[in-house]
Amino acid sequence: MKVVIFNSGLGNRMEEFTKNNHKSMARLKNGETILHRQLRLLSAEGIKDFIITTGPFEEQLKAEAADFPELNFTFVRNDIYDRTNYIYSMYLAREHMDDDIIFLHGDLVFNRKLVHDVLNCADKNTATVNFTKALPEKDFKGRVQDGKVLEVGINIFDADCYAFQPFYKLEKATASAWIGKVVEFIHKGEDRCYAENALNEIFPALNIRAFSYDGYYIDEIDNQNDYARVTQEILPFDEADKEIFPA
Repeated sequence: MKVVIFNSGLGNRMEEFTKNNHKSMARLKNGETILHRQLRLLSAEGIKDFIITTGPFEEQLKAEAADFPELNFTFVRNDIYDRTNYIYSMYLAREHMDDDIIFLHGDLVFNRKLVHDVLNCADKNTATVNFTKALPEKDFKGRVQDGKVLEVGINIFDADCYAFQPFYKLEKATASAWIGKVVEFIHKGEDRCYAENALNEIFPALNIRAFSYDGYYIDEIDNQNDYARVTQEILPFDEADKEIFPA
């Protein structure tokens, strides 16, 4: 299995911080950056191969990765990161996605038990959904019917739509189907939309099951308010995980 981390964005909503830093360099309460935390928790579950898409401040991402010499990193640079969305970064990295894949965004903060249980659940294709959390106004929602994710988007607020975070576990065949649609979009010049726009065209034909993250922690850091909130909210989950995964 490989992990793909989309880290090509500008992160402008973090204001002054991202003028001189990549957003994933924001430090949590334990002094660890978002990226370092992601690499630590994922590698603790046995994953060795990471694909990281880059844009601004690529050298900062590579410096964080250097703390993990036992892991294998492939960096894929998006030179037009300021004019494209991560669908284009996914397109650029497609040749390296030749295995089962964990896809995630570079601004996600999550606890280790979530990673452990997603990787070990019986469903081969999953995406993280919360059935009890209030629907976010501007962030992703997932449409779920009979436990199956059928659509992901910003502007869906129906009764079968729920809070969603972009953390996917996909078999190689499922990932390849998504990549194939991404290639079609890019060849049509559609490079400023979400990669989920391509996925939505084939979601009904796939069997991507909703993994409920109720009781776990996963959230994104988009702005300074998110940063203050998430860095505080993750603390009790880390304390609980220490009892399950002692150092």
